[in-house]
Amino acid sequence: MSTEPRPPPPPPSGAAPAAKPPSIPSTTLATTALATAADGTTTTISSLGQDQLLDIFLRLPNLPALVRAALTCRPWLGAVRSSPSFRRLFRAIHPAPLLGIFLKVDDDTAPSFAPLRRSDPVVTAALRRGDFFLTSLPLDDAWTVTDCRDGYILLWNTLWAVAVVNPMTWAVDVISFPDDVADGSLRDFGFLGFHLLTSEENPRSFRVVCLCADVSRVRAAVFSSETSVWAVHPCGWRSAVKAASRRIIRINTATMDVSSLDLPSHTIIDYWQDDFMVGDTNDGQLCIVHASDDFRLHVWIRSVGGDGIGIWVQQNIVSFSAEIERVTRGLEGQVRVVQVRSGCVYLSMTRITNAGTQRTWFFYLSLETMEIELLIHGTFYDCAFPYRMAWPPCLIGDDGSSTGYEVEASP
Repeated sequence: MSTEPRPPPPPPSGAAPAAKPPSIPSTTLATTALATAADGTTTTISSLGQDQLLDIFLRLPNLPALVRAALTCRPWLGAVRSSPSFRRLFRAIHPAPLLGIFLKVDDDTAPSFAPLRRSDPVVTAALRRGDFFLTSLPLDDAWTVTDCRDGYILLWNTLWAVAVVNPMTWAVDVISFPDDVADGSLRDFGFLGFHLLTSEENPRSFRVVCLCADVSRVRAAVFSSETSVWAVHPCGWRSAVKAASRRIIRINTATMDVSSLDLPSHTIIDYWQDDFMVGDTNDGQLCIVHASDDFRLHVWIRSVGGDGIGIWVQQNIVSFSAEIERVTRGLEGQVRVVQVRSGCVYLSMTRITNAGTQRTWFFYLSLETMEIELLIHGTFYDCAFPYRMAWPPCLIGDDGSSTGYEVEASP
């Protein structure tokens, strides 16, 4: 490629001069000529080193902009694919955009999807290409959403099956429960929950954790997409179950070690009446969040004391009553925490109208800034699962590997 553009031909005699082309913003990555040295040589963007190129990519506004830039040419795509540290830093600076919320309509129909910020062309493009109506799911039974993470949705039905769906790629995996998950159970057997585990550096794989319990023990079954089999762990965790009253059961699914954590204090937990949510902060620390009836957010973060023992540290109690009153125009209702993930807290407020219908408002709050934002409101249940755009596998090399996960549940 020539480093200097060829001058345009002169206009015909008597013709009006050609219009001056619009100037290119300095932030545009497609600019060919970057600078001219004193000796007259021109430096092009293709002569940038990988570190310089990735430093420029960090200044892009969001993940879709990075996708468009990386797919411009093979060297740019290779720079992103070969640097896990860059991808981690980009995720920290630019969280994946929130595309919408999956909502529970009733027990007999598939979940509904409510898109957010439809004026955003990125959201619009994703919605047009994705299967957000979940049409690829089998119709043999009603499906219920139970988890949503990194572009995947986890659903289950009463036919003892779970389904993992990627709406962006239309991929569906229907997985039957293991036959021996309930073997040996005495009485009061039940499922504590289903959890979806993914890896940022290996978006093609996932794991599903099924937690269940009877009167004497907790049992975990883990499905891996890489092996396509369930691994049932019936370890006799009787001591952990007995000690788990008013505690959090924590299972490391890499080692299948189980432990139980004390809650902050019996006085506070009794006041909350179990209405709290376990999650994690932006830097991965375990936290507990509760929204009290007086529209205050209580946050506890797991830390380590001076003696090396884990403790709960209470953060500032934040009041969001003014924002709730402004958005709902003075209406009041019951507020609860829907989800806490990566420092993002999703709240709902429900109120029964004079006509007897339930009206729900969903809010988003950042634990870092403590700013609250209304996402959506309407006449639906307050069971919601926010869906964020996932990193496309094309931006990640093939050498990613999972390193272990942890999942929490309350009996």
